Amino acid sequence: MKSIRVITIAILTVCSLAISSFGQLPGLGRKKDSAPAAAAKNADQNSEELYLDMKDFAEGLYNKQVVTGDSRQDSDFKRRVDTEYEAKRRRDADRAYAVNLSAHSEVKHVIEDRFRVFSGLYDNLLVQDLLNRIGQSVVPKTGGRLYTFKLKADPIPSAETLSTGTIYVTTGLVSLLNTKAELAYVLAHEAAHVYHNDYRTEIMLDLAAEEYAKERGANQETVQKKLAVLFGLGGAVTGGILGRSGGAVALGGIAGAAAGTLLGNLGERSVGPVVKDWNRIQEDEADRTAFEWVLNANLDVQQIPKVYAALKDAGDRDDRVTLGFLGRSNRVRERAKKIDEMLTLEKGKEDFSKRTLITSDPDFDILMAEVKRDNGILAFQYDMLEVARDNLEKAVAIKKTDPTALYFYARILQETGKTDEERSKANTYFRLAAENDHRNLNYGSALHRAVALLTPDATGAEKQQAVSLMKQYVENYYLVTTQDKQTESYPPHLETIYDYMSRLGEFQYVLDGKKVAEQHALAQKLAASGNNVELRKNDDRPNVRTVKSSQPPKRQ
Repeated sequence: MKSIRVITIAILTVCSLAISSFGQLPGLGRKKDSAPAAAAKNADQNSEELYLDMKDFAEGLYNKQVVTGDSRQDSDFKRRVDTEYEAKRRRDADRAYAVNLSAHSEVKHVIEDRFRVFSGLYDNLLVQDLLNRIGQSVVPKTGGRLYTFKLKADPIPSAETLSTGTIYVTTGLVSLLNTKAELAYVLAHEAAHVYHNDYRTEIMLDLAAEEYAKERGANQETVQKKLAVLFGLGGAVTGGILGRSGGAVALGGIAGAAAGTLLGNLGERSVGPVVKDWNRIQEDEADRTAFEWVLNANLDVQQIPKVYAALKDAGDRDDRVTLGFLGRSNRVRERAKKIDEMLTLEKGKEDFSKRTLITSDPDFDILMAEVKRDNGILAFQYDMLEVARDNLEKAVAIKKTDPTALYFYARILQETGKTDEERSKANTYFRLAAENDHRNLNYGSALHRAVALLTPDATGAEKQQAVSLMKQYVENYYLVTTQDKQTESYPPHLETIYDYMSRLGEFQYVLDGKKVAEQHALAQKLAASGNNVELRKNDDRPNVRTVKSSQPPKRQ
């Protein structure tokens, strides 16, 4: 941590020096303005001019042929660039290998909650396939470059593009989006950086800096500082998140961008993966390319502004969101404005109104509801309350009978409710979760409903209902967790539940796990024999009775 803070301070110092050094390159200097905003604008434009000039210079070096007798050979500069680029691709291959083997999920039992925890690649094959198909639908169908698109389980919105053609986006980013067209734009934007060889361009700039400085009669260090400012001022897509698993800190704004530019390969090896921050010109180019690709795929480009609106809104509600994706909010507004200009230009064309543009489809909506549900639960555990509440609210709006979505939506409503009305709404969703929980996996619903009934003015019927709900809770907890853990497992706060029961007048009940398991086994045996079995959840124990055979409820 100490070394990372030192690096951060050093980067900020370099950027500060770079800002003060404008005007030192012949032909690129501008008169300083006393107003900070004007100075920043001039610095930005100055560094962009430098970038374009230096890029042309580097490409000239790269494409220059060396004539030896009757033969032409690649220049030493080209060989150095290709060697560095291949080394970069090897490192990215190692990075991909680590991420691609990271898919993991496990069931967690935390007091009354039972939920699935995802880490690494999101462990949902249908969603992964859908995401990849959407990405493949927008990238060019011709040419030799291949791409793959994958989803990582992480509530912080971010995207990572590898030089190998792999694009990773997080559940935190995808959960901000509501339509297929929005997701297609995000994936297309990231793929465009690979399409335009942005990684190789940066290697060329780095290796050409010394010769460029000599050619222009400038100081090499000044050139590098100005490029660092360009990446700092232009950073819009990340903030230089350093791998969370290593006790990470986030380098926002200029620091994050400069970290990606100045630390380069050293940063990737010494402090873990660095989420790439492209400069303003590269981002604008990727925006334009993504817009064209989405339009060519007959997806509704009118949905693209919603991406930037969602990013800005999420950042305004939770600062942690800006650590992973946004960068500077004014840059997000600037890019959104340019998208609006592209839309206006496109709508002015005669054939635009004749196009049949696709916004979304039911299959996308259902699978994305699962992403929002799982990301909402993950965000809930990280106390990202606004994100959790928004994700889970959208999930239950689509998957109205999903017991897990209903349960955790009730949990976030209960924990953040400021009024009796909101707490009552939470209890309603606990009830809906229980009614749709045919496998009795979200047993916490019964406990939360029971606790809600523990009021000083509770009626006799309400007290009786609360006792029944508590018995239902402890018995289902025993059955489910014992099966999950393959060993007898009782609620960790069982004595507290008994205290609650005593307060309600129930002094005799004691959980007999073995008897509950025997009754459950009998119920399963009867069900296997062709009879559907109904468990009475409101009796002293889940008594078994045989009813007419019927089809099991369909999974939503």
